[in-house]
Amino acid sequence: MDKEYLNILFFGHKTSKTRHLRISKSASKILLYLLAFSLLSITFFLCDYIQVKKKAYHVNRMRQEMKTQQSQIHSFLARIEDLEGSFSKLKDFESKIRIIANLEKRGQETTSLIGIGGPSPSDIRGVLKEGKDEKELIQQMRYDIERLQSEAASRQESLLELEKLLLAKKVRLAHTPSVWPVEGWVTSGFGIRTNPFTGSPQMHEGLDIANRVGTAIFAPGNGIISDIGKDLLLGRVLVISHGFGINTRYGHLHKILVKTGQKVKRGDKIAELGSSGRTTGPHLHYEVRIDGIPVNPRKYILN
Repeated sequence: MDKEYLNILFFGHKTSKTRHLRISKSASKILLYLLAFSLLSITFFLCDYIQVKKKAYHVNRMRQEMKTQQSQIHSFLARIEDLEGSFSKLKDFESKIRIIANLEKRGQETTSLIGIGGPSPSDIRGVLKEGKDEKELIQQMRYDIERLQSEAASRQESLLELEKLLLAKKVRLAHTPSVWPVEGWVTSGFGIRTNPFTGSPQMHEGLDIANRVGTAIFAPGNGIISDIGKDLLLGRVLVISHGFGINTRYGHLHKILVKTGQKVKRGDKIAELGSSGRTTGPHLHYEVRIDGIPVNPRKYILN
């Protein structure tokens, strides 16, 4: 080997000639540097490519997780809304049953069934649009579902207790008016209203239910026909005594189909709707009285 040059020999097959390559030491150093730089560059770009691929994988994974979380949030939200709607209906139904069965404690305010705390469905939807704290919302909604399930168990116990009380009051319930006495449209509710004839405020002690003349009127509960007569304002009037201090009164009748002292059961046809007395059109005036005091009939209607 020469001091200033590097000699490289290439040996081929037996029949081929040996080739000789002569490179100066300075050129060989440059080639080595270039080779090292190339190797470093390739290593750097390879590592960078691997990092980019990892980031892309994590981004795709995060997107999938976000989609899964969105789906979970909507699923939980729908379940919460369904449960709250069901609880609200159960609460109203139980309240009506307790009023009808006279099981509601007087002076005791009705407490809300759904506990206080946690985001409402509208709040959750707003946060979903903003894309904030979805994991916290999922945890909160899981807590809300567990809370609602706990309250459902509590409500079930309350309803089982109510069922036992109702069975004990079966006879009374059969006599308590609890269904619509006639099909139609409520044209005037219970409470203060403007008198259609005088224009002055007046207490309306029942419900006015409008329909065609001759529409069948049914007994809303078991009882005895205690009074049949005529009234200047209500026209033909019928009164059913249901016992336990409960009476129902029917006015503006077209035809009465029962007699005084006759026993009737819930669903028996007792009269036909009309426009007798002082009225602006055919309708039934329906009253419920407890110990002689008029109460809102809607509280005693379940169907």
